[in-house]
Amino acid sequence: MAASTVGLGTLRRLSALATDGDPVLSVYLDLGQGGFETAPSRDPDLGGLLASAGANGADAEAVRELLCARPELQRSAHGLAIFSSARSGVLETVALPDRVEPMAVLDTIVWLEPLVAMVSSEDWGVMVLSRRVARLFRGGPRALVEFVTTEAAGTDPGAQTGWAQTPEQHGSDDRLAHLVVRAGERMLRASRRRTFDRLVLLAPEELWPVIHASLHPHLRVRLTTHDVLDLERAGAREITRAAAAVVEHAERTREQQLLDRLSNTLARGGPAAAGVDEVLASLEQRRIETVIVAEGAQLSAGLCPRCGQVSSSRERHCPLDGAPLAPVDAVDHTREEAHHQRINVVTLRHEAAGLRDHGSIAALLHA
Repeated sequence: MAASTVGLGTLRRLSALATDGDPVLSVYLDLGQGGFETAPSRDPDLGGLLASAGANGADAEAVRELLCARPELQRSAHGLAIFSSARSGVLETVALPDRVEPMAVLDTIVWLEPLVAMVSSEDWGVMVLSRRVARLFRGGPRALVEFVTTEAAGTDPGAQTGWAQTPEQHGSDDRLAHLVVRAGERMLRASRRRTFDRLVLLAPEELWPVIHASLHPHLRVRLTTHDVLDLERAGAREITRAAAAVVEHAERTREQQLLDRLSNTLARGGPAAAGVDEVLASLEQRRIETVIVAEGAQLSAGLCPRCGQVSSSRERHCPLDGAPLAPVDAVDHTREEAHHQRINVVTLRHEAAGLRDHGSIAALLHA
């Protein structure tokens, strides 16, 4: 029960805790600089946190008693994670090197997602589904870390996965639907704590009708894409490669569609701008809907030190006050101004070459 620090070994150890499906209370405490201002057992914030999770029994009392018995835990870290399952005799603590959003979760699994977010700063969310298992990951193209593994109720641990439904497999779609709903609820909880940049769902093709009907609408509309792979028993590296391939395909498709729209709009003289000068002018006129930049583009412009006007790099003096212009990075300036105007900026990673004919920077304008 000794406090430990966060690492992959910690996650593996906690995910392997033997709770046999008994309720587990996962509590995350932000200790800030000085821990609790009052005794933990009487702290109103802790009481409210436990009550919000519906934890008012033996597990809640175990957390309070632990904090009272071991006050050093509150002074040795910026945050603290406690996992309690009184029925299974589990009580674990993890000292956190960073502050954490206070939360309490009562579930049949140890809730590890906040710890995973400390191990990986990237924000892809990946769901791997079969008829028997749902596996949830957070991370990115360099590595994904699993934070939930859930088995469908009433399944045979030795059963084959990805099998086609037969009349004898009565209720299998109902079990799958329940599994999808539970996995979706947990993924939503993770997304609401810290939003995913990409959301990928990997599942065999035959399961998609049930998955699509059962998945929470918020997750369904945010899916980057899906694949037809059965990865129930795959390792994290294999799943990372599969998810990265899915995201890359989606990004290439999106970039090509955006580039096609830009080219078609420019060809017919529609609301679009191409090149540094036209984009800067459109920014000044606040006409831009989306800025499109080639990854790695190095473009320059001229900044007036007196009035702050940004002009074409071909100009040597400010057209407003005649002051000599200083060179600035046109891409950085465009991104900064787009942020102020709440304009979407898309960087073309895979189709950057296709934007070079348009000056490596362009924009779609409001009609």
